[in-house]
Amino acid sequence: MSDNPCSESPAKTSACQRRRHLLLLVVIFYFIFAGAGAQQLYLVPYLQQVTPWSSLSCVVLLAVVYTTMMVFRVGNVHLLQSWPDWKWTAVGTVTYFLFPAGMFVVAYLPSYWLALGFAVLWGWGAATLWGGTTMQTLALTEGRKDRYGTGMGLLYAGTHAGWFSGVIILGLVFARYNTHPQLTYLVAAGITLVALLLLFGLPQSTEATIAPPSGTRLRRIIAQPKAIISMFLLGSSALAFGLMLGTFADYVKAQYGAEYVWITGMFYPGILIGLSFVSGWLSDLGGRAPVLSASFILAAAGCALAVLWHSPIALATAAAFWGLLNGAVPVISAALVGDSAERRRRPLAYGALFASRDLGAVLGLVGSRLAAGDGANLQTSFTSFGILFVFCAGIAVLLQRYAQQRL
Repeated sequence: MSDNPCSESPAKTSACQRRRHLLLLVVIFYFIFAGAGAQQLYLVPYLQQVTPWSSLSCVVLLAVVYTTMMVFRVGNVHLLQSWPDWKWTAVGTVTYFLFPAGMFVVAYLPSYWLALGFAVLWGWGAATLWGGTTMQTLALTEGRKDRYGTGMGLLYAGTHAGWFSGVIILGLVFARYNTHPQLTYLVAAGITLVALLLLFGLPQSTEATIAPPSGTRLRRIIAQPKAIISMFLLGSSALAFGLMLGTFADYVKAQYGAEYVWITGMFYPGILIGLSFVSGWLSDLGGRAPVLSASFILAAAGCALAVLWHSPIALATAAAFWGLLNGAVPVISAALVGDSAERRRRPLAYGALFASRDLGAVLGLVGSRLAAGDGANLQTSFTSFGILFVFCAGIAVLLQRYAQQRL
């Protein structure tokens, strides 16, 4: 009898290989978001410290990242349709490493055009990374439609565990070595490098799994009520994500000091280490719509708390509720793609739906900055987002009506 637990039968071997494949993707995402993902929270105050650029100019860099990502959610389906899924993940990971490395260079060569180039490259790579990895995750749960949410929840749990760790590690470096803030980006690049090394363990199939895209197919997808509702919810939830990246750290630093940025900001990804998985699992058991609706209600409560109670505790709690929202909505939306489209059509359906999330992130980034003015006031954003989230909670219920609709 073999000592290899995966050698007993073809069926068991396949199941074991799938588990290992999914686990490796989760670990890779942990290191990507502990480095390149987590640095986003510090990017605006960092760039303001090492360059002469205005806060709005710094926010625009992040807006460029998410605008580029939005375009290539669908654009990559056309450009990279001959690539296998693992290659999307590998090339996307490289761009995640290059961005913090590039921001380290910007501290010594403060060229806005150079920074914009890194932002465009990362935006393209982010669309590539998420597209390829989501397709792999859905394929690894193929034949078990009731587990799409669980599989995506596991991937996002790894993502948020990495972000949580990274926010703390980079925050401590940023606060302690504030006179040399470029060290924060050196550390972020180093952590992301670990993910690059782990990529060599991914199974490397040569099969491309994308149906030839067309404008007709795209229009047919986005005309479906299920897609329209999902896109609206994804875009709305991403407003809070944009606020966190574009203004939250600057606001906390101005109100309470640099040391409170990581203390309050870590709750955004921290609560999601388990809850991303739980939200996906609950949506598999009880349906997508109820979990989405509950997430928006809690996010609205976080906004109300931030308006009514001015303290770091209120901001930390609000960040946790916004994190819950931005863990649940993408997880469940990706699971909806698995529910609603056959494998070769999923890349186009996923790209169409998630482009709206990037648009919401851009609006949240720029809109919250304009509302905040000098960074000392975010009450308008908190109030507006809270009202919108209550509305979204009601809209989410409608998804139940279209549960069987195909994309």
